[in-house]
Amino acid sequence: MRSRLQTRFLLVGGLLVATATGGSVWSALTFLRLKQVMDEAIQASQEIIDLGAALHSSLEREDDALLLFLSGDFLKAQNDLKIERQRGDARFERLANQVEIKEQRALVVALRRRIDEYRAAGDALLNPNAQPGGLEQYHLRVNPLLRQAVLGCDQLREMNFRSMREASLRVRDEAARNIRLVLAISVSMIGLGVAVSVWLARTILVPIRDLIESVEAIRRGDFDRRVQPVSRDELGQLGMGFNRMAETLSEYRRSSVGTLLAAKTTLEATLNALPDAVMVFEPDGTLASANPLAKRILAARGFQASGRLENLTISSDFVASVRSALSGRPPAARRMDFAGSLCVLLDSEKRRFVVTAAPIAEFTPGRFGAVVVMDDVTEFARLDELRSELIGVASHELKSPLTTLLMNLLMLREGAADLAKRHQEILEAAVAGCEELGQIIDELLDLTRIEAGQLRLATVPVELGALIAAARQPLQARFEDAGIRLEVRMPPTSVVLIGDPKRLQSVLINILNNALKYSPAGGVIVVEVEVPSPQNARLPNQRVVQMTVTDRGPGVPAEFCERIFEKFFRVEHYRPSSGNIVWGSGIGLYLCHQIIKSHGGRITCETGPDGVGTRIVVTLPLKS
Repeated sequence: MRSRLQTRFLLVGGLLVATATGGSVWSALTFLRLKQVMDEAIQASQEIIDLGAALHSSLEREDDALLLFLSGDFLKAQNDLKIERQRGDARFERLANQVEIKEQRALVVALRRRIDEYRAAGDALLNPNAQPGGLEQYHLRVNPLLRQAVLGCDQLREMNFRSMREASLRVRDEAARNIRLVLAISVSMIGLGVAVSVWLARTILVPIRDLIESVEAIRRGDFDRRVQPVSRDELGQLGMGFNRMAETLSEYRRSSVGTLLAAKTTLEATLNALPDAVMVFEPDGTLASANPLAKRILAARGFQASGRLENLTISSDFVASVRSALSGRPPAARRMDFAGSLCVLLDSEKRRFVVTAAPIAEFTPGRFGAVVVMDDVTEFARLDELRSELIGVASHELKSPLTTLLMNLLMLREGAADLAKRHQEILEAAVAGCEELGQIIDELLDLTRIEAGQLRLATVPVELGALIAAARQPLQARFEDAGIRLEVRMPPTSVVLIGDPKRLQSVLINILNNALKYSPAGGVIVVEVEVPSPQNARLPNQRVVQMTVTDRGPGVPAEFCERIFEKFFRVEHYRPSSGNIVWGSGIGLYLCHQIIKSHGGRITCETGPDGVGTRIVVTLPLKS
């Protein structure tokens, strides 16, 4: 029958358990027997000792009764003597029954004789016909006999003390012999355990070690490594299964290694041919690979094309985007934000790159890797800079002639009372156009200041109701011409904040102007101001005022609610036109966002009530 590992373990375990159990049971029985013998010997000796002491006491009290008789108290003496003799006889009888040792029996017989002699001498003193001088007879004859009887009791007690010591010595010797025997059994069990361990090591651990070494050899690429089965048990079957697996892996490796190498070479060549910089990160943040352009960028920033993500401190945004991709989050929508681009000096030329990090699913089982693509946007950034410079120069150059033109038109309007009504209307339209053009030029100049980081705010206490009224005034005629009603809802108390009134008025005019452009004729635009509770405020831990401008126009798609605050962004560029095109520069809401942000506030876009129209929400901190 084929031997099994389970049978081996059961046999060995059963042998060890049986040996240990047998030794333990034998030791327990032996020590229990010793305890029983010791208890019996101690109990018997202790009872004899106690009876001897009690008999000694009875004889002493009997002698006291004799002395009482000699003192003249005859009745009490006779009564006490009778009681003590009865008590002494009873104790002697119990003592005689307890004694089993020959030497002790001889002492008991001699003690009986001495007691009888003592009592006979005492009875002689109790004889009424006894001669005078009883006390002298007591000391000469009775008391010595009492001493001999008491001495017999003491001898019996001493003999039992010696018996107890001898019994304890015998038990001690027997215990020592048993301890030596238990030690011998324990040593034998230890030897047996060592022998079994060596046997198990030879039959189990050696094949397992051979299997571990073979697995390690396979891991290193030695697919020709095989194990030598030494038995036909489970270990032997495992070894044969490992050999079959190694043979399959060897055949698979021989058949697919060429394909894998070709695929790897193709992938590396493709990455190297890409015009953009590409880096691949492992799940733990280690840089796995990088194409030549990526290596050049890392070298230009003073890093090697290896190592971990935390050591590649190119920028905080770069590290954050890679961490986000490693956690499995998809990349955010790509926007040409050149302000956040990565600037690198390559070949003495300043280059700008936009970084995009995307997760790689199942890079390792159950974990994400990350691929980072760095797009070269140098030319686009240059075009954006040129456009900004052109806007700044053009705005600045247009400012002077426009001012001159506006001043001349205003002077003409002062003396236009004699002109025909038609000519007055043309003059008013020309003044309004110049003022609107001046506002656009101011916005463009603000744009260049913002991008240069030179926007300065002249902050003073601002009453929000007066600010809304000032922004409403220049647009009132346009609202009336379009047949659109402007409704303002203010809280009952005055709302004061700290800000730049000119910039904030520009923000309100831009928002109202946009709402006016997109509202249908006969519609309503609602401006509502409220001071929300701190827990409902959009700026946490601050007292704020919230102003909303709601129109009933076509609305802004949800995917564009954040993008409308980007520079030059217009929704009309991304969706088909369903009617008349509303023209605009695309910088008004961008300027609103930047101005509100510089005031420490927020501006957001939402869908209007019932999903119709647009709601612009401006949140600003209140005066503390």
